[in-house]
Amino acid sequence: KEKMRSDLNDDKKYVESFRDTEKWRQIVEAEKMVCNACKEICLGLKEEELMGLFAEGSMRKALKAKLGEEKASHRGYLECAFVDIKLLLDAHKEHGGDVTKELVMQMLLGKKGKNIDKRYINKVANVVKERQRRREREIEKNMKELMRDEEKAKSKEKAKSKEKAKSKKKGESVGVSEAKEEEKKESETEEVEASEEVGIPSVEVGGAR
Repeated sequence: KEKMRSDLNDDKKYVESFRDTEKWRQIVEAEKMVCNACKEICLGLKEEELMGLFAEGSMRKALKAKLGEEKASHRGYLECAFVDIKLLLDAHKEHGGDVTKELVMQMLLGKKGKNIDKRYINKVANVVKERQRRREREIEKNMKELMRDEEKAKSKEKAKSKEKAKSKKKGESVGVSEAKEEEKKESETEEVEASEEVGIPSVEVGGAR
């Protein structure tokens, strides 16, 4: 009787838990977050990296739990990790999706849910922030280098254009000088011819008296 009463009480509590809609809303939200994080992790890794991640996680979990060979083979690489749902939701709201993704990554690598507390989440958040800062510094550095390269390319192009314009102008000047020289020669030739025509001596007709 006592056992039956105890079992009935357990069943009653279990059934009543389904009536707590707020709790189930949180569970669904947490499941969505974890699924999205897993999707981002899987899409962001190459096939060999993904297989390496699962293999490493499986090995760590097997070693930590000290499972037998038969039991370990049935578990596979994706074990269920239990974590405080409210803690996970609060971490997501406070620190964002990158921290949630890192927490899921650590769970895939074998971190037990019971070991994920506020202190651990803050530690992960600091690591993620530092990683983001390094990435931003690297992007800024690359942008500056790109801008410098563009400026150098523009300067070279500008210098080439100036040199080209200078050469063209020089060519035009030489052409004008040659034309003027030619005109001068022609003018001198005409003057000589004109003076020769004027200076021809006249021949007297009829002889001298």
